[in-house]
Amino acid sequence: MALEPVFVSHRAEYGRIACALKQVIEAASHGQIDVFISEDIPRGNEWRPAIEKHLRDGQSLFLIYGAPYEDWSWCFYEAGYFAATSARASDRQTYCLIRPNVTPPSPLSHLQMVTSKNQLIRELIELLRKNVIQFDAVELRQMVDSLEQGLFGDIREFDGYSRVRFIASDADLAKGEIPAEAAFTGDDTVLGDLFTVQAPSVPWCKIQKLAYSDTGRQNFVYKWLVEARQIILASRENQLVAPQTVLIGRGGRRYRTLLLRARIQGDGIYCGEFLAIEEVGGPLTGLPIRQHSLLTAIRMGYRFRSEVIQKFPGDFDLQSQEEWQRRIEQIPRIIEDLTAESRTRGNITTEDFLAAFDDAEAERLAKLLDYWPLLMREIYKSLGLAPDGKTVVAPGLDGTDIERYRTAFNAMRLLNIEFLSRCCARVSQLMKRSEHELSDNAKALEDAVKALSDPTLMSAA
Repeated sequence: MALEPVFVSHRAEYGRIACALKQVIEAASHGQIDVFISEDIPRGNEWRPAIEKHLRDGQSLFLIYGAPYEDWSWCFYEAGYFAATSARASDRQTYCLIRPNVTPPSPLSHLQMVTSKNQLIRELIELLRKNVIQFDAVELRQMVDSLEQGLFGDIREFDGYSRVRFIASDADLAKGEIPAEAAFTGDDTVLGDLFTVQAPSVPWCKIQKLAYSDTGRQNFVYKWLVEARQIILASRENQLVAPQTVLIGRGGRRYRTLLLRARIQGDGIYCGEFLAIEEVGGPLTGLPIRQHSLLTAIRMGYRFRSEVIQKFPGDFDLQSQEEWQRRIEQIPRIIEDLTAESRTRGNITTEDFLAAFDDAEAERLAKLLDYWPLLMREIYKSLGLAPDGKTVVAPGLDGTDIERYRTAFNAMRLLNIEFLSRCCARVSQLMKRSEHELSDNAKALEDAVKALSDPTLMSAA
């Protein structure tokens, strides 16, 4: 008579240790007890009926439980289904294999908790004896030794970075809005560094208020807030938005917040966990807004020059069809990346930028900026793309589009030359000093170095 099988419930991440447990039970029972794990279901088969059949037929269920923050809803369902579909529930045992330092999950708190190798050995011996199977206790212990770390060892987390959690009603997020009462929670020191509010919980409405203040504008809070909203809403659709904005925290620390994981809990609450990654680089701070805007414009101008102008000239006669296709794919992505960095790195407006020039120069630069949307639209059109740079509407770089690309590309090149020339000249004017002043400064510098190199000064120190 065939013995009833054992069911091992687990998350996919624990598939290897589940397979190892299966091998131990089957080996110890000399193949008389079959052990079912979800990996046994052939690809393409209906998986749910197969799982429910084995749950109905099983004599025992072992649930391998790992980290509390992981989603265990399906494993809880399997345990509940197993318990509910037996007319002889007293003969069927459910065991939760759990690490000794982990709190048992409330849905399974009534079950037998197995928290060590010795406990597992005792339960397996009982299982074998109940099925009247002869076994070698020494051999069983040796086999279970190999399971100890995977089942009961500490789950090591490489935190490295501070973390904050975002909590909101998912019903509100489904409307495309972040509710005012949504909040970031975590260590009050970390939240204080990020949002200058020393508290274990900072509501979204307070961050909004900070974003529209002078301090929030200088520290990029508004830009960060817009981006955080995009990241959170996109995560609900299983989409990733890469963070661009560097948030200037308390004390001038620079942070980039990266969404690590997100879930919608059974109670309808969305919970997202962010890493607060401290960066050395980032936006310039402590500069007058005009200088800030000029330096940002120069940086972006040179990036555009090196990553687009010098990389994608109109030399189609020398390129293969594959190279043409590569350009169609790469150019919009690079322009989008540059545009995103321009929005987030500078945190400046067109008015801020133009205010750095006198009236005549400002008028010319305003005209150059007005050219940009037209040139970008025509470049995209020549590539067979809609104005958003993403939607394909035509083959691209075909027929007259080749000449359109060359004309628009050359116009971009000329615009870039003039833009950088005028911006660099303006920075030079702001920083330039007279030869007389530079000469006086040079003498003062030499005197300071001589004084600091004087042996008597060093001995006095």
